[in-house]
Amino acid sequence: MTTTLEPAAPTVTLPSPRELLDYAPGLFDKLAAYVAKHQALTLPYAERVIEQTLIWFKACAGNPSQRVGMTDAVDHGWHAFILHSQDYTTFCERMFGHYLHHVPPAPGQHMTEQEVAATLPALRATGYAVDDMFWDGPGYGCCPPDPCTRYVDPARRETHPAHPTETGTPRPPEPISA
Repeated sequence: MTTTLEPAAPTVTLPSPRELLDYAPGLFDKLAAYVAKHQALTLPYAERVIEQTLIWFKACAGNPSQRVGMTDAVDHGWHAFILHSQDYTTFCERMFGHYLHHVPPAPGQHMTEQEVAATLPALRATGYAVDDMFWDGPGYGCCPPDPCTRYVDPARRETHPAHPTETGTPRPPEPISA
């Protein structure tokens, strides 16, 4: 009896989205710990949330003229990052060249079929491992088309107090009238 062995399919190891934070040692762990604590999740699950959030950011950066959908599960990672405002601002400048605003969806707003169809290919095109579990649930377009995932014209940035000026110096907040 002769046995022939088929060659095993090569195992492909995808890069980790954690590499997007290599410029800031410890930032990934800080964000994952925050999500774990404030969402009452296990740390390994919170780490997966942050990984998928980073993949979403990369997909947004690679598709500036497309709305890349967001899900409730991954949104926790974005919220955690925004609350670490200095780290988030630095990340946005590195990833997008400008601050990426989060504009919560209107009540009841969900991703359209077209957004769902476009989101997974955009995520997979990043080259990172997309965990479908995080993208198969309640989702929404996250923001209006502008400024969430669209390029923001530098001339327009100057008129918004939350955006840095061309020199990179943040503008002071506008006074709040009583």
